[in-house]
Amino acid sequence: MARRLEGKVALVTGAARGIGAGIAAAFREEGAAVYGGDLGVPDGADDHFLHLDVRREDHWQAAERHIREREGRLDILVNNAGVELVRPLPEISLADWRHVMAVNVEGVFLGCRVLHGLMAASASSIINISSIAGIVGYPDQAAYNTSKGAVRHLTKSLAIEFAAHGQPIRVNSIHPGCIRTPMLEEAVDGWARQGLLDRDDPWKDVGAMCPMNRVGSPRDIAMGAVYLASDEAGFVTGIELVIDGGWVAR
Repeated sequence: MARRLEGKVALVTGAARGIGAGIAAAFREEGAAVYGGDLGVPDGADDHFLHLDVRREDHWQAAERHIREREGRLDILVNNAGVELVRPLPEISLADWRHVMAVNVEGVFLGCRVLHGLMAASASSIINISSIAGIVGYPDQAAYNTSKGAVRHLTKSLAIEFAAHGQPIRVNSIHPGCIRTPMLEEAVDGWARQGLLDRDDPWKDVGAMCPMNRVGSPRDIAMGAVYLASDEAGFVTGIELVIDGGWVAR
């Protein structure tokens, strides 16, 4: 039986850890040739892993040349790289705000624009990783919420634009809920130290916030990405795929 992404070429940003690493691994399992990009290149990585600062257009251009020379096309782009900022509004500096927007919004914009030509020749899929914070608001996350809302709407705008121009690029967003990643682990450790969660078992408290009474894993998000990247989703564009254990359904 053929694997779901057999013969496809993918680029996943923020691929060194967390959700990005999970998506890259799942794509490989399903037969894709996967290029990963991140600020840090893991030890032992080959030429399928690129040093990529998503804020920098020249880095995106270098990634485009690299993949074009080796593959001649790109079938799947996952804009996953992102940063979070948890801080009350009066404590968010303009520099803080601009940093979050540069990574979370401009990084997605640059990826879509620079790699558009490499993807437009045949049916392809762009998957932008947003968040449930791009759908509902959370306290002390004004910059992060706004950035992920922008990713959600940019996704819909590009989906309609490409379809209107007859370009075979589908664009969809994934909205993870509470997923156990290094980024969330750092936050949970901080909340536990502040006494906001049980110091002995903070993850039990975090899981209890979700209707399914557990925290998700990068694999949960990766399986949604596999579907959106595959030919099974050939008539799917402009959607927001929420994978959150029921969090925003309440």
